Amino acid sequence: MATDRLPVALTLLAPGMSLVGLFILVPIAGGFWLSLHEFDGLTLGAWTGLDNYRAVLADQGFRSSLLHTLVFAALVVIGKNAAGLALAALVSLKLRGTRPLRTILFMPVALNIVVIGAFWTFFLQARRFGGLLNELLERTGLGVLQNSWLSQPGTALGSVAGIEIWRWAGLHMLIFLAGMQAIDPALYDAAILDGAGPWQRFRHVTLPGLRPVIAVSTLLALMGAFVRSFDVVWVLTRAGFGTDVVATHLYQEAFQFGRFGRAAAMGYLLFIIIALISALYLWVQQRSGQDA
Repeated sequence: MATDRLPVALTLLAPGMSLVGLFILVPIAGGFWLSLHEFDGLTLGAWTGLDNYRAVLADQGFRSSLLHTLVFAALVVIGKNAAGLALAALVSLKLRGTRPLRTILFMPVALNIVVIGAFWTFFLQARRFGGLLNELLERTGLGVLQNSWLSQPGTALGSVAGIEIWRWAGLHMLIFLAGMQAIDPALYDAAILDGAGPWQRFRHVTLPGLRPVIAVSTLLALMGAFVRSFDVVWVLTRAGFGTDVVATHLYQEAFQFGRFGRAAAMGYLLFIIIALISALYLWVQQRSGQDA
């Protein structure tokens, strides 16, 4: 009986699989083929084998951008999870005004990155250029803390990471909120009967119940930090002042220097790094779940 249904199933899957093959698998294979050649964006040049990969690994600029990416990813993953969980706990309280608050907190997700860049550049720039944060620090007697937040190597990367966290905290808030609403209320009732306070209920009921959600949120934040970091970095700093990440370095390698083959190799090395980090994280999550 199952064998008779197989042709029907394959027929139904064929359109979708054809689109996946055409728009995902073929470009992936084509990009890898380009990474093995010299390519200026128009004509395919000589076969280079793994020379592009060796050149990328020997490039000090790539190693520096990879370090910046790892630091950026660590800040963003921790920040998005912490902010998302805190906001979800806040809006889950049975208080007046929490529904409009959810909408307000989600609004940055829907904003255009150019609008975000214009606002935060104006807010964080030097006081002589009208920077609101530095003006506020000056007026509150904290002028010693003034800085050109987006144009100093010591603060630029952290500032960009903070803006990225602010931008996507609303999305992670909704992810955690959905996870909280899926936890069986009977568990909280039992904890209350046992005399557990709010913090104890959060620690021993909410957090264990959110373990799968935390894994999803972390992976989303990790993918965003490695793959979607180009727009926020480029709009805010043009990859200067110690904020050059792999995505911006790849863009410069391809579109400023015309080394598309090397840029393709860089992209596949980034893919391998992301896959390894994700696999390691999922393995740790699985082991910790088994140990629990």
